[in-house]
Amino acid sequence: MIKNNTLLNYEYRSYTNIPEKIATEVKRGNLIKVKRGLYITDANTDPFIIANNIVTPSYISYETALAYYGLIPERVYLVKSACFKKNKIKLFKTKVGNFYYQDIYDKAYPYGIDIVSIDNVNVSIACPEKALLDMISVISPKNNIKEIKELLFDDLRVNEMAFDDLDKKKLYELASYYISRNVKLFAAYLEE
Repeated sequence: MIKNNTLLNYEYRSYTNIPEKIATEVKRGNLIKVKRGLYITDANTDPFIIANNIVTPSYISYETALAYYGLIPERVYLVKSACFKKNKIKLFKTKVGNFYYQDIYDKAYPYGIDIVSIDNVNVSIACPEKALLDMISVISPKNNIKEIKELLFDDLRVNEMAFDDLDKKKLYELASYYISRNVKLFAAYLEE
């Protein structure tokens, strides 16, 4: 279970020194510190649940979501999420895993986010189409459609059968919210 300072202050309200009580519970292993003010009670808490709580608002995306949906063959050990208006890339190295956050375009942020239930907790994750667009939007710009195809199928190793199953209308619609050169070239590729 995820616990923040507000919840812990309420739970430990009968103690005179709440920060000391929290520190004691961390030493005993009853709380695991993820970052300042954020704790979990179980080391086996799903990393997606943790990721959604380290930086808010955020959603699972990039390679992490692509691997989750089976679009790329690699297993991803770093949980990557998209956020907005944080103005920098953030990396949190914790006892329970490493979590990476990167800004996404403000206009693109709210579209194409799904809610999945993991261990009875709602988790925000990019739909497959959005995860792909997020990924190609942050890669250094390509010059033409041929380079976009190489990026997709050679560099990222996107599974072509899984790619063919993506909703092309949704891809094209979501692409309209990005200002990335790569996404514009990708949209042109979809029109071929």
